[in-house]
Amino acid sequence: MQTLISYFYPNAVVVQLNIDPALTLRNKTVFQRTVKIYKGIDNVIRFTFKNVDQKPVNITGLTVNFNMLSDEEGAVVISKGVTVANANIGVVTATLTSLDLQDLNEEFYNYSLSVTDANGSEQVVYTDDNYTARGEVQLLSGHYPTFRPSINVSLPSPAGNGYTITSSVTSDTPTRQQSAHHTSEFYFDTFVGNITVQSTLDSLPTSGNASWANITTITYASVQSSPTFYNWDGVYTAVRFVVHNIEGNVTKILYRA
Repeated sequence: MQTLISYFYPNAVVVQLNIDPALTLRNKTVFQRTVKIYKGIDNVIRFTFKNVDQKPVNITGLTVNFNMLSDEEGAVVISKGVTVANANIGVVTATLTSLDLQDLNEEFYNYSLSVTDANGSEQVVYTDDNYTARGEVQLLSGHYPTFRPSINVSLPSPAGNGYTITSSVTSDTPTRQQSAHHTSEFYFDTFVGNITVQSTLDSLPTSGNASWANITTITYASVQSSPTFYNWDGVYTAVRFVVHNIEGNVTKILYRA
């Protein structure tokens, strides 16, 4: 029997805030772990403020801000206030929502915290006892699959007899299961006609008809103005669409595999 163990615990980080200069250093934290966060979900990071004596710091009356920085871009990509969970023992949480992380690349970033008192005096928070102001955070996509945008298929002008053959689009399915799913969406301008979905198994599809096989032909006998979908399954190296215009036009084709 296979036994799988899963862990559910807070993403907790201890940081240092030196408010009382009279304290002497008794414990030394020389290493701070990399904080891992994931796209597609809300990530809650819990910070506990301690002094150089590793005792909790009361942060009542202090405003705490969290920043996430990209050295590659030379910019602050996220900046937000934290939620105070328990001011007496210096526990706060920073929530990085899925929307906050949606447009960020999956790579290493830095984070920093700062506190501001009632007089507007700002102080740096250290991630270790070496007076390091920045910690490391890694953005990953392990929780959910990464969103893949649809491909806007190139639609040239109609050829003779009202036929248009789109450019071929790599379907990227050879390494998937045999039930690989394809979706296409068609946009119309008072269209009447047919759309034929074609596929190929050639490694380098040619423009000749010999390389392509028809999957299906969708007929629009009455005027079509609203977008429609068509889904199918199969493993191919590329797909394309043949549009037969009797009236109106197909203005856009989106495809995803």
